[in-house]
Amino acid sequence: MEYEKKPVPKSIAVFGAAGRMGHPVAEYVNYAAPEVKLRLITSSHGAVATLQAKFPNAEVIVADYLDAASLDVALKDIEGIFVVTPSGIDEECAMGNLVAAVGSAGTAKHIVRIVGYVPETSPDHVPESLAKRGGDGSQHYIAKAVLTKSKLPVTYLNCGATLMDNFLLAAEGIRQSDTFIYPPRDIPFVDARDLGEVGARLLLSDDARHIGQFHTMNNGQDHLLSEEVAALMSDVFKRKIIHDGSRETFLAVLGALLDQRAGRAGEGEYRWDFVQWENNDAVAWSLNNFAERILGRKPVTLREWFMEHKSFFEPAPGRS
Repeated sequence: MEYEKKPVPKSIAVFGAAGRMGHPVAEYVNYAAPEVKLRLITSSHGAVATLQAKFPNAEVIVADYLDAASLDVALKDIEGIFVVTPSGIDEECAMGNLVAAVGSAGTAKHIVRIVGYVPETSPDHVPESLAKRGGDGSQHYIAKAVLTKSKLPVTYLNCGATLMDNFLLAAEGIRQSDTFIYPPRDIPFVDARDLGEVGARLLLSDDARHIGQFHTMNNGQDHLLSEEVAALMSDVFKRKIIHDGSRETFLAVLGALLDQRAGRAGEGEYRWDFVQWENNDAVAWSLNNFAERILGRKPVTLREWFMEHKSFFEPAPGRS
């Protein structure tokens, strides 16, 4: 069928190119469109050499959303942009700087921005007790508002799921005591690699109908309670995995680790409180086939992901 077309970017910048979503974007563009000029953006000087070795034909740049001058350099002459931000960043500042840099370059044809919140909700759905703590539960609404106001050609790719590799945080509890330490939750799932590939395919598409759209994505197959995830693990790992969904255990085992990863105190408590709000007050998540239609295949299932990563969950040496 005929549809309105957009120019396919001849150059693409990938933020978070060393990360779990940005890296698959870079891999897919490098494979599917080697003629596209690829600029990989990382905030870590330590990641530059690894990225350059993996993508020898790409340009690797260090930039920071909160450093406006670095964004001017990173986005000069770029037509396609994949945008994913660190958890808890000041999105008003980050996206304000991005909008200014894109405007200064004047070359952007398509931007794909990753967000994550329940569709059809607004910032006033988020309790003040969460909003004032500045996590993704409120900041992603701000990001969308800033970008929408800019009138730039943005597609919002909404992660209507939890990323499967989040389970690696729970691996040690499973290795040590066959215990899945995770809040009680009822949510779909998606592989970060599929999320990244969808983002790349959207940028490389000539379909202009994606511009301005808010596409919620999950794998369309897995919508499970935490207890059901533990049962699935048991089936895949061939040993009984029990679920511990207590706040005390979660914070004792994972609180400090989450704080460290986020670079701020209280991240573990924020994550716990966010899930409780999500469970009790937010609109229920639902599965959809958006990812399957864009990928042209079934997305990775949670069972397949556990099979592939089974070695991370093997019993620790010396366990009887």
